[in-house]
Amino acid sequence: MFSLLKINNPKVIGYYHSRQSRLIVLLLILTPLCGQKTLAETVPEPVFGGQVYIEQAGTPGKPAVVLIHGLGDEAATSWNTTTTYLEKDYALFKFDLPGFRRSSKANELYSPENYTKLIRFLTQKYVESPFHLVGHSMGGAIALDYAATHPNDVKTLTLANPAGILHRLAYSQFLVPLGIDFMTNGSLPAKDRLSQFAGKIMSSLDQRLPVNLETMMPLPIFRAQFLGGNPKTISAMALVLHDFSQIPEQVTAPTLIVWGEHDSIAPVRTGHVLNALIPNSQLEIISGAGHVPFVEAPRKFHQFLLNHLAHPKVNATLSSPRLPNRVQHTAQSCENEQNKVYTGTIEQLSIRHCSKILIQDARITQLSIIDSTVEIRNSHLKSDRIALISQSSHITLTAGTVEGDIAIKVYQSQLDVAGTLIIGKTAAITAPVESTALFSLGRIDSPHQPGHIMHGQTLITPHKPL
Repeated sequence: MFSLLKINNPKVIGYYHSRQSRLIVLLLILTPLCGQKTLAETVPEPVFGGQVYIEQAGTPGKPAVVLIHGLGDEAATSWNTTTTYLEKDYALFKFDLPGFRRSSKANELYSPENYTKLIRFLTQKYVESPFHLVGHSMGGAIALDYAATHPNDVKTLTLANPAGILHRLAYSQFLVPLGIDFMTNGSLPAKDRLSQFAGKIMSSLDQRLPVNLETMMPLPIFRAQFLGGNPKTISAMALVLHDFSQIPEQVTAPTLIVWGEHDSIAPVRTGHVLNALIPNSQLEIISGAGHVPFVEAPRKFHQFLLNHLAHPKVNATLSSPRLPNRVQHTAQSCENEQNKVYTGTIEQLSIRHCSKILIQDARITQLSIIDSTVEIRNSHLKSDRIALISQSSHITLTAGTVEGDIAIKVYQSQLDVAGTLIIGKTAAITAPVESTALFSLGRIDSPHQPGHIMHGQTLITPHKPL
């Protein structure tokens, strides 16, 4: 420095030395206060017996945030935008899950349970508890499992479009985008894989492979022959096979659920289910965003996230939907129509030969559905007799309650029930003619199924009510 300036005067040199020393001391004092650092390394882990790539970023000494990525090849780099939003006020810990990017890859059982064990190992070693936990897609499902398994570790929980929560028969569209097309060796055209193949594969898989998939997944030879030993495919299959039916209600941390409105991979429906079942949760849906809202709508997503981390809401979930107290409609009907929406309080609602009908945030005393497709969301049906009668229809029930002497009576209909409580004094569901019901995290309370959690497909017959 001094030779470049050609300074030879000893007094001037002494001045610069003393000034430089003061600047160095000042920088040493200020660096921990205002600077962020990133440390990256690959370390051994005992769960899968390989190496895991980890990064520590942000500001040391600040509250810790643990970030869990989804199934994309980006792995931990998918959180780069989030890092820029959080690094000033938080100490960040992120990593590539084993099987992805810079971590070891092998024919291992990359299941939510094993990933939870891995995160426990890493956070016990590198992160101060309790920490804020954030997960996206598959990482959201893993974060949910971790928060239920280790509640004392988690200060707040944030779930961004968590995948694989519903029963696999209700969630089959998730399979093909994640590479589980091994049954056809990828022979279907891409446009048909989602619309045709994915909707059928899981419903027929148990018949085509006469084995219990849950018991076969731990076997390396099964994963090698049927999943190609591919870590991404193994983790996707292990995810959709995992039973989340009893997990949401075990989460005690304040929970933020964020969803992109146009998610084509993980249905927004799952967000409503989780919001209904997690005791202290709030749901935010970002319009215009898809499966990766923190990249597609970064400002909006991180506004929700930063508010949640700094000021988590307590008892955020409402005990019932925001419904009007007075009767708005004595009777309403739909016939030969489509794309209609019903909301509010309705005494009697009749739907005949209609399609794509949405009942949302409603309170209904008696609902009759004939030869129609209807989605019922965040609604409460209650009657002294039969609350819902369905004939030759397909009905989707999400995050609500149905209550009656007989809650639901179906004739040759299909029910897709998720996160819904069905209460029947005599029976929850009866079927004079054989019908099917698919449950995802459903709850049944009746003399036939007292306080029972339903998760899977059920056949309802005249001699087998629920």
